[in-house]
Amino acid sequence: MTVHSDQYWTAGDDWLINATLIDENGEPYDLTGTPVIKWALVNANGVTALDQDDATIFIVDALGGRCSIQVAAAKTSPLPGGNYLDSIRLVFNGTTSTLSYGNIFVAADPWAAATAAASQLKLVS
Repeated sequence: MTVHSDQYWTAGDDWLINATLIDENGEPYDLTGTPVIKWALVNANGVTALDQDDATIFIVDALGGRCSIQVAAAKTSPLPGGNYLDSIRLVFNGTTSTLSYGNIFVAADPWAAATAAASQLKLVS
């Protein structure tokens, strides 16, 4: 399993996470065929904050084991700032393997807070 370098993202932005899936011998997985690639983002309490249903996962280079995970701003915006752990799992040829994980530090969406404060001001008026 690979531990990726720390990542830093801002809630409210579109995220594009690039990954190379490596086997136990250090070689890229051949993703030719119909692999299922799963991704999840878990908060500090171990609760799933986002998963593959919140992202678009596509293979960039099948022979090189490269894939990308795209998460839209509408999905990231509600995330509270804090420390998260993400994981990538591959289900392929009858085998399920978690291949990568690592820290993702998320800064809260600064515009979401401003929008919420502005809407509260309008309610008071």
